[in-house]
Amino acid sequence: MKTTMFKATAGVLGGAILTLAQPAMAQDVVAQAKETVQQGYEGLFEAPPSEGPAAQTDKTVWYISCGQAFVLCAQQAEGFSESAEHLGWDVSIQDGKATPSVASDLIRQAVAARVDAVAISAFDCPGIKSALLMAQSENIPVIAVQSIDCSDEVFGGEEPLFTAAVNLLGSTDAKDYYHRFGELRASYVIAKTEGAAKIISIAETSQQVQNANHAGFMDGIAACEGCEVVTSEFNFSQVPSPATQIWQSALLQNPDASVVEYGIDALMELGLQTAVRQSGRDDLIVGGGEGFPNNFDLIRRGIQTYSVSLPFKWFGWAVADTTNRVLAGDDPASFPSQGTGFMFVDAENNLPPEGEMLEPPLDYRSAYLAVWNAE
Repeated sequence: MKTTMFKATAGVLGGAILTLAQPAMAQDVVAQAKETVQQGYEGLFEAPPSEGPAAQTDKTVWYISCGQAFVLCAQQAEGFSESAEHLGWDVSIQDGKATPSVASDLIRQAVAARVDAVAISAFDCPGIKSALLMAQSENIPVIAVQSIDCSDEVFGGEEPLFTAAVNLLGSTDAKDYYHRFGELRASYVIAKTEGAAKIISIAETSQQVQNANHAGFMDGIAACEGCEVVTSEFNFSQVPSPATQIWQSALLQNPDASVVEYGIDALMELGLQTAVRQSGRDDLIVGGGEGFPNNFDLIRRGIQTYSVSLPFKWFGWAVADTTNRVLAGDDPASFPSQGTGFMFVDAENNLPPEGEMLEPPLDYRSAYLAVWNAE
């Protein structure tokens, strides 16, 4: 299986931009993984746009969260609210409750309220299709982040229904971002095991972005000749049970595993921590991606080994900037990358103060404000 690794170069605001390097030769895989991890400690980030329309003030915008009970969704919504204050918008945060039928009803309510725009997070087009068609018929733009449009080949390549999708690291396809996320976790595992590991990879199968997440890890780990992967599949409807039992079985059936990896940090609180603890193994590398305060606490306690942290509040600002461009009448096909990226966290690197999310090491807020204020 072919794998593509990342190489970092200096970013505009002092971070790093993810670019593609040539496939590594087998003897260089560990060295390259270690280099990637070191760059990940410093922060693998691309800067936000430096040009764009000034703030389109006095607009009414609804933001449909993927589910306020989930930290990542609440953080994105908070970032959107922060940015909207600077844009001069009247914003209503609506809770999609991780349920497409709820999100669909909210889109219909937004259309009935004649809002200027709707922003939505992590709802794929097919599950909310009828509501999107209604919004389209009423000329209400719907801007998506971490969502897959109906035009994607996985959904049959139908007509696109989102007005615009946020461009993350050069792609409006959310699967690309999550594939990169998976590749970076593979780099951490290769680096910390010197390229010799048996890995239990926890793979969620019901969401397209999570399929890409796992595929990215598998593509990244394929370069490691001394690595073996056992995949433990589950879907979100099985959490916490029988998912916990599925993970327990994977650990029981693979007593020689040295790594348990997953791209969804929230799973540790939803049964995975229990499965790891009951295995009696305190020598496992356990991690990790998303980056929440509870997971950082598990790293401090030696229960979780690492996390590849994502800047969820920045995502909220990125949705706001994309929405502002739509409201300004710009062509979505020309929208620039909103930047964002990744940062590696473990016991020796980048742990934020207790109870806090990790903030990226570049001031993305000021970058957006400079654009919106036409500075």
